[in-house]
Amino acid sequence: MMFQRPSRLFERREGAVSSHDRPSGTSAAPKRMTLLRDTRFVVLDTETTGLDPETDQVIDLSLVEVSKRGIVPLYETRIDPKRPIPPESSAVHHLTDRDVAGKPTLDAVWPTVLDHLQDAVLVAHNASFDRAMLPETHRPWVCSKRMAQHLWPDAPNHKNQTLRYYLGIDVDAEPAHSAAGDTWVTAHVFWRELGEYRSRVAQTDGLEEFLAWANSPIEVKKMPFGKHRGKLIKQLPTDYIRWALANVEEMDADLRHSMERVLKDGVGA
Repeated sequence: MMFQRPSRLFERREGAVSSHDRPSGTSAAPKRMTLLRDTRFVVLDTETTGLDPETDQVIDLSLVEVSKRGIVPLYETRIDPKRPIPPESSAVHHLTDRDVAGKPTLDAVWPTVLDHLQDAVLVAHNASFDRAMLPETHRPWVCSKRMAQHLWPDAPNHKNQTLRYYLGIDVDAEPAHSAAGDTWVTAHVFWRELGEYRSRVAQTDGLEEFLAWANSPIEVKKMPFGKHRGKLIKQLPTDYIRWALANVEEMDADLRHSMERVLKDGVGA
């Protein structure tokens, strides 16, 4: 893998406002704004024995930095999960018990991982999964998949490799479903997302504004299940929307937000 040279992405955005721009003699802000261009991001990815955070374990972990330094590999390691890797999981990432035999445990490598994460904002594609599979980091997280859903809602889908080719990202990476390969692709997708955010969305160069936007609800346009599956949510009967909101357990937060917004705006059928 080659290092990605720093670009103008982390330079001051034209027209951006920060606490440094406050005229002399005016009241000081309660706290100094953390600037996006000064932020160090660490993209991470895991491969695991399965999908259940309660019973499955990490077997592969990779970290890549995105910052003023550019896109820089930081750390990768195989991990012994101290349990067999099911064949259906090996079919996805092609890692077997032989590949992790004798490797360190997650507990053994975690202090090294934390050293790399200590001042960073963490990034992952489908971050909720990686976050659930790892110990607490006490760092803010950003999901590059959610960012892509905000920025490119009409993409064929928002999977890592789909975005790679949809965005025309020419990058030499290891195969998909390896932690190193997925992290390297995600880092380049995230680099593009940062550029799009700064040019199309950002009002300031503040990190707090960016985090609020990145973690904000995503508009779901079509009903994903039930008798109205595939129909535009804004065209659903309002009685059905109210019923679904009251009765569907564990409804996706983005779907709930979108349905509540339709009721608030009064655009249901």
